[in-house]
Amino acid sequence: MDKVKFKHHLYEATKLLSEFTRTLCYNDLKDNYLYLITPNSRTAYEHLSEKEILILKTWNQYEGKLLTAKQVIDLLHHDNKVPVWIDMTIYEARRDVTVIDLFCSRRLRDETELMHPGVPPFHVQIAIPPDDLKAEINGKFDVNWKKKHDENQKPKGILSRLKKLIKKK
Repeated sequence: MDKVKFKHHLYEATKLLSEFTRTLCYNDLKDNYLYLITPNSRTAYEHLSEKEILILKTWNQYEGKLLTAKQVIDLLHHDNKVPVWIDMTIYEARRDVTVIDLFCSRRLRDETELMHPGVPPFHVQIAIPPDDLKAEINGKFDVNWKKKHDENQKPKGILSRLKKLIKKK
């Protein structure tokens, strides 16, 4: 898949994801998007090529960092090869930006090997909260549930609390 087509698919899938999520979540989603790249494993295994292992190492350097669409395209597109699949979910709705998580395969393939319907390699998905974390308003839930859950799983050291205080301002 050439870079222009991959870029178009990223934008098209982002729009579809946003529209779909609005039907189930009560949050105000901004049309200003940033992305997280989350490989399906951060460990290199023998089934990956040398190039895929080098690319994974680069992806790992961006763990937890918010990226623009251009940065995502540059990180995921290599010699007309892209991840075999990329599951897209909205991870966080902020006042000024919508954060999308790209959970992706570490294996890179050309367009002829992407056999997914829709906007390959992207799969538009919504992470549904478990019942004990679901707080509904008018039948819709908070899209930020996973982000809040992840934050609650982190150790509560002084540094974490300071970061949280700074973020709220």
